[in-house]
Amino acid sequence: MPRPPAPYSSARRAGDLLFVSGQLGFHPDGTLPEGLDAQTRQALANLDAVLAEHGLGRDDVVKCQVFLASIADWSALNALYEEYFTRPYPARSAFGVQLHPGALVEIEAIAFYPPSSGAS
Repeated sequence: MPRPPAPYSSARRAGDLLFVSGQLGFHPDGTLPEGLDAQTRQALANLDAVLAEHGLGRDDVVKCQVFLASIADWSALNALYEEYFTRPYPARSAFGVQLHPGALVEIEAIAFYPPSSGAS
């Protein structure tokens, strides 16, 4: 995973929790796809990459915060979110906010290291 272009970490571990910074829908080459569907799928792929870098997966996510450029995209986001996560779903909150120019969604997460996990 490339280093963030600003003064923050893509993720930080605190005890048994991993706090993952907000993931936008940028491709690794820096391009931003058009449309909520494409950006959400890429943001979730970026989340997968950060989790994997720390020895975790999406089933370890216990909480998400989702930021939408338009709260009107709530229903579309829910459909994509349901494809990505399985029951029991992570706790979640969602907000309508102003995002990076052109960005439609940003997703941050908190993941839990299972007791048998030796990952760091």
